[in-house]
Amino acid sequence: MSNISKNGFTLFELIVTLAISAILVMIALPYFHQLMAQQELKRIQYSLQSSLKIARSHAFTHHSNVVICPTHDFSQCSKQNWNTGFMIFIDLNKNRQIDNNEYILYTEKTALKYGTLDWRGTLNIPSVTFNAQQGLPIGSNGSFFYCSTHVASKRLVLSKMGQTRAEDINGC
Repeated sequence: MSNISKNGFTLFELIVTLAISAILVMIALPYFHQLMAQQELKRIQYSLQSSLKIARSHAFTHHSNVVICPTHDFSQCSKQNWNTGFMIFIDLNKNRQIDNNEYILYTEKTALKYGTLDWRGTLNIPSVTFNAQQGLPIGSNGSFFYCSTHVASKRLVLSKMGQTRAEDINGC
């Protein structure tokens, strides 16, 4: 007689364990995506609010127009590419485009996965400009729209006085 002990799983036990694990993952995955979408919404909302405050304070303290614009390469403004990122720069010649003698104050990579970000302003300009004299948005009051399929969409409203407030919206 041999005293060999057998430690391990049978093939049947392994298949049952994998099946239960697969079922649990299938149940948890939609909740995980919803949680990640909520985190992305909170992150982008905080990022936009703080970036708008940074731009406003720089415009007031440096007595220069400051622009927040969407960008895809973090060196030039683009027309509508808020999903990739945005940058803040001092606009000395007031053309709302960054030139060689102007410097970038701040860049933010948004890299959105669960929603889209869009700016809709009063003058149909894809950027936000803060005035050199008062630090207020020049014809740039409008709203940022974050549209998601996983969570409720949000609108971040920028007032004529440069203040922001968040609102839930039904559709984009």
